[in-house]
Amino acid sequence: MTATIRSLNIQGLDCTPVDIEVDVANGLPQFIIVGLPDAAVSEARDRVRSAIKNSGFPFPRTRVTVNLAPAHTRKIGSLFDLPIALGILAASGVLPQIPQEFFVGELALNGTLRPVRGALPLVDTAMNRLHCSIYIPQANTPEVSLAVQPEQRQHIFPVSSLKALVDVFCSEAQLDPLRPIPAAIDQQQPHEHLSHYPVDMQDIVGQPMAKRALEVAAAGGHNLLMVGAPGVGKSMLAQALASILPRMTSTEMIEATTIHSLVEHQGNTIIWQRPFRAPHHTTSPTAIIGGGVHLRPGEISLAHHGVLFLDELPEFRRDLLEALRQPLETGSVTIHRIHGKATYPARCMVVAAMNPCPCGFYGLENRAQGQRSKHKECECLPYSIEMYKRKISGPLLDRMDIKMTVSYINTEDIHQQQSTTDAQRERSSTIRQRVEAARTRQYQRQGQPNAALSSKQLMNMVSLDQSSQQLMRQAVEKYRLSMRGYHKTLKVALTIADLAGQPLQSVHLAEAIRYTAGFEW
Repeated sequence: MTATIRSLNIQGLDCTPVDIEVDVANGLPQFIIVGLPDAAVSEARDRVRSAIKNSGFPFPRTRVTVNLAPAHTRKIGSLFDLPIALGILAASGVLPQIPQEFFVGELALNGTLRPVRGALPLVDTAMNRLHCSIYIPQANTPEVSLAVQPEQRQHIFPVSSLKALVDVFCSEAQLDPLRPIPAAIDQQQPHEHLSHYPVDMQDIVGQPMAKRALEVAAAGGHNLLMVGAPGVGKSMLAQALASILPRMTSTEMIEATTIHSLVEHQGNTIIWQRPFRAPHHTTSPTAIIGGGVHLRPGEISLAHHGVLFLDELPEFRRDLLEALRQPLETGSVTIHRIHGKATYPARCMVVAAMNPCPCGFYGLENRAQGQRSKHKECECLPYSIEMYKRKISGPLLDRMDIKMTVSYINTEDIHQQQSTTDAQRERSSTIRQRVEAARTRQYQRQGQPNAALSSKQLMNMVSLDQSSQQLMRQAVEKYRLSMRGYHKTLKVALTIADLAGQPLQSVHLAEAIRYTAGFEW
């Protein structure tokens, strides 16, 4: 006998329907899976056999052939376990007619269902593109409940085990459809997740200019480069940036959770707060950009709507840094491989930190003791300094909206920090309120952060008065700004004006020019 069960194959964020054709015929006992399965699908033979037996059903002692159609596309993942098991039971006569709906799920050896990777794009494809019901593992219900519309819940059926699903089909009963997010998860609102950060702005000693630059970057979603000697607090400032980012909107949460569901197997993974990804400098380009055999998203996509922190920027591979140029400009990354392609969103803030030279002290003074320290002077050769700077190409540096130098603090800052109480120092929550107010103005005006504005949108939106035009003309002539640099200066100035709650003025442009064009190292 033969049976056909419908399922979905996932590649990137795209899902395509797959027919699981099962044939149980006379012959020597053998279990074959064809149709370009990957290793996880091929290993389903042992999982399905044990799950069927341990669920109390007989496994056919004949030749079992499973075909995954269409046969010319590669099938990836363990989500085909459930439809393969149902097809075998239907072809062997244990199950009656199975509805032509979609089934996904990974089987444990005892027959229970484990969460699958990419549950959100699977459900979205079944509901919105194919307009068909889908059966998913019960462990995937929290993240799926976050994304689906209330009217779609009746077409999504969580399943706990193979036996429970077979009992429903044999008795012609109905499974309970998807319920709203469980109360234990629903009570953890996004703002509750923003109360715990390793570094708060009030913990940072001194650095008023750096704190201001972080506030501007967070308000507009701008890329940021920090240059400074070892120990001045660049990494600490980057960690504090996460505590002042605005809360995620519901759309942003769904998009971030969808991407993370492609690499996470925990079904209750919901991205409430903005991601902060900090890969090591030995990370490969594939891990940062994405790709591999299964075309998984990289760190730049996992940081979507969040922060990608690149510490010790010159220590990253040159080809990796150059691969970041296109995603930083377009906000997305398209991965082409011989076996397919995938497009992932990559609209994130890139925050980078580096030293000015190999030893870290070129052009800087140690003012912690109030005077120059001889053992802190740069000992690098001019050639070494030049080669170190060349590790960061001009096009990549031009894509950094805000560039600043982080200097040593002095003893007065330390004494002032010790003499003030926690209540007197400005907390991250206070700064976040200003950031959210500025971000709200941006969404009300153009529906996106200032950093995401196109050149055409920016020029149609910004109207400079005579003094501002004169200031920008001087900046272009003095710093030889490219067209990209000109637009980035306007974007940063617009963000500064939004923080002040004012129209764009020359004072905002002057501060923006200091961040974007006046940087030298």
